[in-house]
Amino acid sequence: MALENDHDLLDVWLSDKQRRGERRRSQDPHVHLGLRFAFYGRMSTSEYQDRHSSRLWQREVCERLVAGYGVVVAEFFDEGASRRRRWSNRPEAARLLEALADPDRRFDAIVVGEYERAFCGRQFDELVPLLRVVGVQVWLPEVGGRVDLDDDEHRRLMTFLGAQSEREVIRARNRALAAMKAQAELGRYLGGRPPYGYMLVDGGPHPRRADARWGRRARKLAPDPRTSGHVRWMFARRLSGVSVAGIARGLNERGVLCPSAADQERNRHRSGVEWSVQSVQTILDNPRYTGRQVWNRVANDRDEVDLRTGRSGQVPNLPQDWAVSREVAHTPLVSMHDFTAAQNVRARRPNDDGGERRYLLSGLVVCGVCRRRMDAHWVHGRPGYRCRHGFSSARRRPADGPRSLYWREDRLLEDIPVAAASAGFAWSAVGADMVVLLREQDMTVVCGHRGIEVFGGPMPALSSQSSALTDDALR
Repeated sequence: MALENDHDLLDVWLSDKQRRGERRRSQDPHVHLGLRFAFYGRMSTSEYQDRHSSRLWQREVCERLVAGYGVVVAEFFDEGASRRRRWSNRPEAARLLEALADPDRRFDAIVVGEYERAFCGRQFDELVPLLRVVGVQVWLPEVGGRVDLDDDEHRRLMTFLGAQSEREVIRARNRALAAMKAQAELGRYLGGRPPYGYMLVDGGPHPRRADARWGRRARKLAPDPRTSGHVRWMFARRLSGVSVAGIARGLNERGVLCPSAADQERNRHRSGVEWSVQSVQTILDNPRYTGRQVWNRVANDRDEVDLRTGRSGQVPNLPQDWAVSREVAHTPLVSMHDFTAAQNVRARRPNDDGGERRYLLSGLVVCGVCRRRMDAHWVHGRPGYRCRHGFSSARRRPADGPRSLYWREDRLLEDIPVAAASAGFAWSAVGADMVVLLREQDMTVVCGHRGIEVFGGPMPALSSQSSALTDDALR
C-alpha cells in the first residue's frame, strides 16, 4: 500500500512539474509570434507496441523540428491503424480532416514525426488539394521543415517517399505471410478466434527457444465440451440430406446458442440473436474441423474499414492460396471423408420431368408489404413469386407477423398490362416481349395482397392503397 502511495506522490509531482513547464512555455512571447501546429502520429498495432514510447519519440521529433517557429497546440494520434488505410478510415486522421474544414480551427500547420507514420503510396497527393484550399502547411523532418507544395523537388521527394513506404509494407507483408504459411503447414496455431466447437488449451513450451526461455507457452485447439457436439450434429444432419436452412431451424428450435451468443466476449461485433443459414454454412465449409490447421482462407483488406464495427474488410482467398497442415494438428470433429461428402450434398433436386425452371419476372417483382425483392418460387408445377418478409426456414414467423405473399407468374403476366394502363403506360407488348420492355425501362412491379401496381424510376414510399383484385386472385 505504501508503494502505491509513493507512486501516486511521484505521479502528482511529475504532473505538476509538467504543468509548470507548459505554463512557462505559453508565456514565452516568441511562441505567440509563431505558428500553431497540430501533431499527427500513428502506431500500427496496439497489442505489440507501447503507445507511450511510440507517441513520445514521434512528438519529440516534431517539437525539435518546429522549435523556434511555433508550438504544438493540438494532437491527433492513431492506434492500431495501418498506414495503408486512407485518412478518412483512420479515427484520428478523420478527426483531423474534419478540423481542417473548420475555419475556426486552432492550428495553422500539421507536423509529422516521420513520413511513413502519416502517408503511404499517393496519400499525400490526395491531401494536397484540401491543404491548398484551407491554407494549412505540412512540416516533415524529411525536408527539414515545411513542405512547399509548389516546389517540384519537394513534390518529387513526396512521390519517392510514398513509393518507398508502400514498398516497405509489401516486403514486410510478404515476409510475414511466407513465415506464417510455413508455420501453418507445420500445424501451429497462429491466433485468431477459435472456430465454433473448439477452445484454446495449453500446447506445451513455445517452439521458439527464446520465447520458451521467457516462459511463454504455445496454444492449440481442443474440442469444446459445450459446443463440439453441435458441430458433429450439424455434419450428421447434412450427410443425411437435411438442408442448411433445416439445420439452422433445428438448432434454433432446440435452443442452441449461436456462435456469437456462446462466446460473446470474442464476438462482440455479432448480433448474438440466433442461428442463420450463413452461420451454419460457414461451419460446414470450414476444413479445420477435420483436424488440419488451415490458414489464409480470408485476407484482411487494410484499405477498407467497416465504419460500423471498425474492423478491416475481408476478402476470401482462392483455395490455392490457403496454407493447410500436412498432418492432423488437433482433434478432428469430423472425418475427412465425411467433410468432403458434406460438401457434395445439395438441397436442390432435379425436376421430376427433367425440364428447366424459368422465371420471366425474376428481379422485377417487389413486395408491397416490406419492399423486399420477391423470391422465385416453384409450386404446383408452375413458376411463382413469394415474400416471407424476412422470415425464413431458419427463422419462423411470429403469430402476429404479416402473412406471406404469393403470386403466380401467369396471373402477373395477365395483370401487369392492366396495372400499367392504369398508371398511364400504353403498351401493346405481352408475355416475354412485355418482360423485355419492363427491364429496358427499369420498371418495377409492386405486389400486394389485393393487387399489383407498376412503377417506373425510384421506388415510391410504402402505401396502404392497392388495386381492387381479390385475395382469390392471389392463389
